[in-house]
Amino acid sequence: MAPLRGYDQRGMTVVEVLVACALMAIVTGAIALLIGTSVQSKVISASRSADTETARATLAWMSDRLRNAGFNVLPSAQSQLRCKDRVVAQDTSLLPTTNSVYVSGEMLKTDTIAGDQDLTIGYYLGTDSGTGNQVIMEYNQPCSSGSTAISTYSTRLSNPKISVTSLTFQYFDANGNAVTNLTSASAIRQIQIISISLTVQGIEGRSGVQTQTFQRNVKLWNPEPNANNFLDLNENF
Repeated sequence: MAPLRGYDQRGMTVVEVLVACALMAIVTGAIALLIGTSVQSKVISASRSADTETARATLAWMSDRLRNAGFNVLPSAQSQLRCKDRVVAQDTSLLPTTNSVYVSGEMLKTDTIAGDQDLTIGYYLGTDSGTGNQVIMEYNQPCSSGSTAISTYSTRLSNPKISVTSLTFQYFDANGNAVTNLTSASAIRQIQIISISLTVQGIEGRSGVQTQTFQRNVKLWNPEPNANNFLDLNENF
């Protein structure tokens, strides 16, 4: 009777172990890469979403304020040139430009006395002292406060973490024709629509710095005070 042969007791060779380890490392690395890319994409998307919402909120605020231009403004009752027009047309420091706009009206609406809270507001780009980013500044000066002082009555409006790379304005009359003469009071008084373009710079992704532009057309609700005697004595909004 032939003797029984013993079982082969050999295990994996060193080469086989190294190959197995290498394969496991490759698979693990691939999985980690996929998870990391997914997380990074979500973070970038969240950041861009925050940038977008910040810009939209700023644009909405500006639009709502500008629409009230001319409300309860009587030129004969105003001592300040900036407060005699819907879009400022007589104060040379506040005339509309492609990069700034200033309007007057009763915008606080906290009581029922018509015309007692008239003020001038405006929007332009400035530099945030903390971050160094460009931000939208809001000028807000009551008509009763005296001479025009833009910097004194200006505060930061947009998020300082989000750099605003461009803020531009275009102006149109009631027929949609562009108003380009921005030094003549009679021409400025024809402005009925203000077009706002706002560009923000978001975080830097794989394709570089991300920018996004938002636009909105604002139609002025109230009549030009120099052409009408409009005054809402009941403050019906």
